[in-house]
Amino acid sequence: MSEKREPPEKNISIMLLDPHGEYLNWSKLLKQTGREWEIFCIDDPDTLISRLEIRHYDAIMLSSSVKDYIELSVLRRAQKIRPETLRFQLGAKLEFPKEMALTLELTHRIFPTPSATEEIAQTIEYLLKVTRLINRPALKRYISQQQKLPAVPQIYQDLTQELNSDSTDARKISAIIERDPTLSAKVIQLVNSSFFGLPRQISHITEAVSMIGTRMLSGLALSNQITSTYPPHKNWKYFSFEKINKRSLLVARLARDICKDAGADKGITEQAFLAGLLHDVGILVMVSQDPASYLKVLQYAVKEEKLLHVAEKKITGVYHGEVGAALMALWNIPTLTVEAILFHPIPQLSEDNSFQPLTAVHVADALIPAAWHSKNTKMNSQLSEAYIERIGHIGDLHRWKLIAYDYKLLMQSN
Repeated sequence: MSEKREPPEKNISIMLLDPHGEYLNWSKLLKQTGREWEIFCIDDPDTLISRLEIRHYDAIMLSSSVKDYIELSVLRRAQKIRPETLRFQLGAKLEFPKEMALTLELTHRIFPTPSATEEIAQTIEYLLKVTRLINRPALKRYISQQQKLPAVPQIYQDLTQELNSDSTDARKISAIIERDPTLSAKVIQLVNSSFFGLPRQISHITEAVSMIGTRMLSGLALSNQITSTYPPHKNWKYFSFEKINKRSLLVARLARDICKDAGADKGITEQAFLAGLLHDVGILVMVSQDPASYLKVLQYAVKEEKLLHVAEKKITGVYHGEVGAALMALWNIPTLTVEAILFHPIPQLSEDNSFQPLTAVHVADALIPAAWHSKNTKMNSQLSEAYIERIGHIGDLHRWKLIAYDYKLLMQSN
């Protein structure tokens, strides 16, 4: 029995950057699926950007004939001008891990087989729903403080720019980290903690950078900013923000190991790690913004024996995955990372049928003991074997549980 799908969306507008006319028939193929979308074919990158500056488009697509350096420039400019516009690449041409990782960070999806028109159209419709979900006014109000939305951390922007540079090194990255004394202290504390188990003490940031890894530093910079923007209330005593952050590091590391075991490429692995670090930031935001309401969430979850995200939705109207995803989308965090944060407690709502950062984060979050739990309620995700089976990885689950064993011990000892 085929899965019942909603009717195709109407009035979707897309700009296709296609300098050499590779996909002149793509609009015709799309119409054959029953979709009357507006497709504007553009042969010049500057024209695409100019049009994007004066009106909204639901999506832009770049053909495989667009040169690499132009492609990345267009994607960055489009993200800055219209962060809500979906960004796609048509055609497989990525050969190097760094190139793939950069493109994954700037696109919503890469479609290696442009002829799969129905599949591409369904993905666009799905991602438009996700974008609308995390851009709801109610979520914007929830994450705003004193009617002002928090700005993306400058140190994260600088780190990201440096990481994407061809000439980056530990010394340059260390100089960025050292501008923030709090972050510097956290980095040194982390690298010397039991989470790394190093045989000797590390005292210099440059050495710590080499030990921790640059992508982890980006996540730490974001986590540090969130803690500063949304500190725990002075009367909050029901669980520790610090313990949640430490657990998130374990989830991130386990998610990375699961990606490696699954043979995921560098870009997917890096985004899974970042999503693991940030998957529960929505909880910190919710507790900081309204601790009294979140106490009611915990009480309701315990009394009614409900999952945490269900209790959050019932009491506050939002759940922590939505709140965290909305904040990260506001800061232009890579899309697959945002989706992993959004759906990690309910992966079955994702329409992806392949291994993604969401897969690794959901499994890691479910396998590592929760930072807070009562008799019948836990803060972490409950493993969805139906989802794992749907994406074709149920046979890997036993091995992933074995990989998680040491992380479980680390969580229990802290």
